[in-house]
Amino acid sequence: MKDKLTRVEIFGTEYSLKGDENQEYMEELSIYVDKRMREIAERSALVSTAKVAVLTALRIADELYQLRREKGGAKPDGSTEKRIRKLIEMIDDRVQD
Repeated sequence: MKDKLTRVEIFGTEYSLKGDENQEYMEELSIYVDKRMREIAERSALVSTAKVAVLTALRIADELYQLRREKGGAKPDGSTEKRIRKLIEMIDDRVQD
């Protein structure tokens, strides 16, 4: 499937995400990350967006690991793992720009 471009806003910055996921899914993920970043920023004295982003990533990673534990330590299936890798690549590409 051809990569699609989806424009989203996360923590006050606009991003153009390219991937084969549908637009609604990409927007849903972006809204979730934005919400989590704003929660962390409100509860802390951090002013650096990078630090807020790292703490948000750690919180979301913790949520993922907790869900895995609840499911008996199961690892994500190949499809989920592939989607996670693609999203990480997209984020890496945007951070480097």
